[in-house]
Amino acid sequence: MNEKIPVKFLPSGKTVCVPFDSTILHAAEAAGLWIDAPCNGKQICGKCRVRIVAGNVHNNRSVHLISSEDILNGWCLACAAKVVEPVTIEIPQPSGGHVVSEIMVDGAEVQLQHDPRKQGHLGIAFDLGTTSVAATLFDLFSGVERESAATHNKQIKYGDDVISRIAWARDNPDGLVQLQSSAVNTLNQLMQSLCENCGEKISSIRHITVAGNTTMQQILLGIDPSPLGEYPFEPAFKEPQYVPAQTTGLLAGEDADLIVFPQIGGFVGGDTVAGLLAANFDNIEKPSLFVDIGTNGEIALLHKGRVLAASTAAGPAFEGARIYHGMRAREGAIDQIWCSEGDLHLHVIGDVEAAGLCGSALIDCVAMLLEEGLLETSGQLCSAETGASKLKGRIFEDEKGQPAFALTYETDGRSKIFLTQRDVRELQLASGTIRAGIETLLLKAELTAQDLDGIYLAGGFGNYIRREKALVVGMLPPVHYMLIHFIGNASLTGAKRVLLSRAEMARAENLLEHTEHVDLSAQPEFSNLFMEHMMFPE
Repeated sequence: MNEKIPVKFLPSGKTVCVPFDSTILHAAEAAGLWIDAPCNGKQICGKCRVRIVAGNVHNNRSVHLISSEDILNGWCLACAAKVVEPVTIEIPQPSGGHVVSEIMVDGAEVQLQHDPRKQGHLGIAFDLGTTSVAATLFDLFSGVERESAATHNKQIKYGDDVISRIAWARDNPDGLVQLQSSAVNTLNQLMQSLCENCGEKISSIRHITVAGNTTMQQILLGIDPSPLGEYPFEPAFKEPQYVPAQTTGLLAGEDADLIVFPQIGGFVGGDTVAGLLAANFDNIEKPSLFVDIGTNGEIALLHKGRVLAASTAAGPAFEGARIYHGMRAREGAIDQIWCSEGDLHLHVIGDVEAAGLCGSALIDCVAMLLEEGLLETSGQLCSAETGASKLKGRIFEDEKGQPAFALTYETDGRSKIFLTQRDVRELQLASGTIRAGIETLLLKAELTAQDLDGIYLAGGFGNYIRREKALVVGMLPPVHYMLIHFIGNASLTGAKRVLLSRAEMARAENLLEHTEHVDLSAQPEFSNLFMEHMMFPE
């Protein structure tokens, strides 16, 4: 059947005609609309929920990811629903939007002697993340920070982690071109938005710095990331890259230069180097730990002037993916959960009705359940009959017969937003791999947690977790919580420093020379430590 069928999207009002049997997800992409689909349409995450307002679709499997009641109310998965007749689809907000202000953009304020540049010249620093991208625009004549913004990485439609992106580049003839185009379009969108907001021309941008993980940096430069998915996981380069910006498709001035950060290893990239620069690891004398918590969690241990660096595949649970009611930290997300005098308390971003929970709330909730005796150290949720806490009445059996914990209720008393047993397991996997990575580096350096003088948490997610709760679930080693410091978007801070002063890149390269890449998969103790730290502390 060659006919094309109209699909109208609300609330944008956009209409696009697509071939028969196209998915709603593909139709939205054709209309230039973004739908949160972290699993890249594999029908396993259940995040791409949309509502059928008029017409019908053919639902292809995955109905287990949506309750029968929601299906009756018109909800479906955009990746599984296929267009068979004219249809009107509502995309829940803010999924259909673009720029997300809740993404961490406030790297530490940079105060240093900047290189003198011509009046009217602008520069922009980027943190190119797997999930999100943050940017800061500078007046390079005065060194003044003009404005910052962030958005989702447009590559996310090809998968929610670097392994998915590498596979896409390897398995599709145009995969690398598609990935690079998505990255460039994301950066261009931010540059255009920042320049418009500041009343500047994009052609005034003469200098660009980018810090990202190894996969993101290589894709931006059009370098095939496929070797990163195969042993020995070697990066295409380790030294900083200096290229004319326009050769990559970036919409900057004709003579604009692009600086991409040096890389430590296959999964420890420029964002880690930038983070170590931001954390001043070259000026710290006592043993210290750097942890950038995200989809691709990076860990670095400083001891006696040397740095051990590693990467852990924490996965996207902290970003809300693979969590039943999970979402990113945006309006409507529960970001804090606590119990006081037996009562449950929630904080919702934007002070609106709760729509789901983000990563910080996931940790809060699990920590609270452990403290209240409603969750075993094995990760098993107790039943409502066995729990002793006043909160045990919130435990119920979900549609799969598994225990779940209700956070909010419908007006008729049915659970609305809840934590499932599988959600707990996802946190155990993510937290366990980070902790195992930390313990592996400590063993290699012949140190213990008690030797650490400080733990520096970086990244948008790391800046929002409660230190005490991260200790309760065992994600961080047992230290006094006052030794844990938040340093914000350290990758962006490092990129800012290099944008303003070339001397900072010399510092970054010196850090690189004193850093040893540790491949955790080659460390025999890592697997046992991972199994040990999947269990919650006693």
